[in-house]
Amino acid sequence: MAYPANKALTVNADRLWARHMELARIGAIEETGSCRLAMSAEDAEARALFARWCREAGLEVRVDGAGNMFCFRPGLDPERLPVGSGSHLDTQPHGGRFDGISGVLAALEVIETLNDEGIQTNAPLAVINWTNEEGVRYAPALLGSGWYTGLIDEEGLAKAHTPNGILFRDEAKSRGWLGEGSEKFPLGAFLELHIEQGPILEQEQLQIGVVNTVQGLRWLDVEVTGADGHAGTTPLDQRQDALLASARMLVALNEIGRSYGPAARVSVGRLKPETDGPSTIVGRASFVVDIRHPDAETLEKLTQECAAACASVGASSGCEVECSQRISVPPTVFDETCVAALEQAAIQQGYSYRKMASGALHDAANVARVVPTAMVFVPCKDGISHNVREYASPEDLAAGANVLLHAMLELSK
Repeated sequence: MAYPANKALTVNADRLWARHMELARIGAIEETGSCRLAMSAEDAEARALFARWCREAGLEVRVDGAGNMFCFRPGLDPERLPVGSGSHLDTQPHGGRFDGISGVLAALEVIETLNDEGIQTNAPLAVINWTNEEGVRYAPALLGSGWYTGLIDEEGLAKAHTPNGILFRDEAKSRGWLGEGSEKFPLGAFLELHIEQGPILEQEQLQIGVVNTVQGLRWLDVEVTGADGHAGTTPLDQRQDALLASARMLVALNEIGRSYGPAARVSVGRLKPETDGPSTIVGRASFVVDIRHPDAETLEKLTQECAAACASVGASSGCEVECSQRISVPPTVFDETCVAALEQAAIQQGYSYRKMASGALHDAANVARVVPTAMVFVPCKDGISHNVREYASPEDLAAGANVLLHAMLELSK
């Protein structure tokens, strides 16, 4: 049966939800949470279950040199490159049941729906599980897609290890999830479904987010140097308090971020004083500024203004400031054809939607460097993610999977 332009063609929402719940039993924590760190025993068990489901759906399971899983469905035209979809099965230590997992299971549900209806596509299809997206046990994050796209070379992958020294490749091999060689699975297009991990869709009561960009990212390392002192003997007007200066910088950074409008993100999640005595004046402190924006020019301006603010506050506080850039990831603009396929699918299915940027990095941002790519978001309750309370409803997951289904059909015609 050929591809139908059929609004009534929909995924099996009950099957999709049941798969989420069955997978969530592996590494279950705190009733609704999951802990399946990359290449742990729990991750290996989840991979085995996913591989079994794929084989039962008639897919050929392939594993590459970074442990990425590509589950292949042939097309009618063997000359066409596969249209792929997926995300990741690994989680945060106190993660939920949907981050990454929903994208993998939605892609599998697309295949099973096509199987149920006897529909063949011209281009082959592939369901993908990218390795170590979260980056908890192995650095950097997005390890599998980074290797796939050449951002991480063979030497970098070979050196990746856990904090206690276990090499990634050794563990992946021992778990049975390391392919041989450096050959990359070819793709003609890639779509990734993901929970939004933010509150926008829920607040605007929208069912679908069509993601056309991923925010760029900069990290600034800020070192603030004052002078150690005694809290009881040093007058307030004679102190060079690095911790107080840092606190003033954090307030200034937040104000700068807000001044750039709702698309800007400026955060400090790590502040370390060199001393922590309750009766001392801190002579040295450091922190990391996380800056994000979907526009490259604006991101550069925002970064410069944040660095200048730290220097200015440091000078007025009697402290020296060193500011250096650790990470620079440019904004990703997704492929227009892939974005249009998702948007038309949302319209065809009658879902409320908006185009939006992703505030978080995803494997899709890496893949977009070498393959036409786009993403679709579904709402998550209260915007919560990386948390055991993370939740996406069966109805919203099914809506996202339906958009994915029709977009993949369009791209594989």
